[in-house]
Amino acid sequence: MKVLGSVARTAFYFKKIQGLCPDWKLQYKFKCRSTEYELTNLLQDSPVQRNKPIAIVAKEQLSGIGQNSRSWFSPKGGIWLSAAYPIFSSEFSSETLSLSFAIKLCEMFQMESINVDLKWPNDIFYDSKKLIGFLPRVITRGKEIIYMRIGLGMNFSNKTPLEGIALSEILKTKNICEHYWTAKILKTIHDSVEFNGKKEYIIENANKYLTKKQLPRGYNSKYWKIKDVDNNGNLRIYNQTQEKVLKRF
Repeated sequence: MKVLGSVARTAFYFKKIQGLCPDWKLQYKFKCRSTEYELTNLLQDSPVQRNKPIAIVAKEQLSGIGQNSRSWFSPKGGIWLSAAYPIFSSEFSSETLSLSFAIKLCEMFQMESINVDLKWPNDIFYDSKKLIGFLPRVITRGKEIIYMRIGLGMNFSNKTPLEGIALSEILKTKNICEHYWTAKILKTIHDSVEFNGKKEYIIENANKYLTKKQLPRGYNSKYWKIKDVDNNGNLRIYNQTQEKVLKRF
């Protein structure tokens, strides 16, 4: 079911900020199993076309899935979104996709005077608490990348676990517009594709926003420390006796 009012309001803000971005095909759901599930079903009937990105936004997910199939807490009040963005290129770099999107999210918040950090490879943190998580991947046909998919969850005005924080809490107000922020996220997806080939820029800014306080799951801060993001987008960590390179995929 489309919520036409929500689509119209998000489209209104998007047209104000989009610049040269293409128009999005948007669907809103009051409640769904997961936006990833909904997007998969939609793409079976309507394959991605050039210059026609697709996004599904839900007000609540019942069975959101995060990294490594972990449950994704998705209550009312958050922004839960899945998008398919057309690429149709054999030169697109999937190895920097996650970082490109992450730094564009960080820049999006910085433009609003909100200082956030990148927890490598796909979380955005504010003051050591998770604000956004996202999962990117590419869909290929032979050597050509047809489109990329991104599933994103943003704590907006919802209740969060202790390790999370909502944007309304950061801004200390409930008077924030989800459609404005959804439009900004859609533009960020576009911008991350446009900057995909600028590897030096991506790596430099990934290190600029990288938090060294948050190690990936499975590594204890008592024994390991973060060094940096290397030129291939991998995370380098070290202890007293060795250095490890952690790969995104």
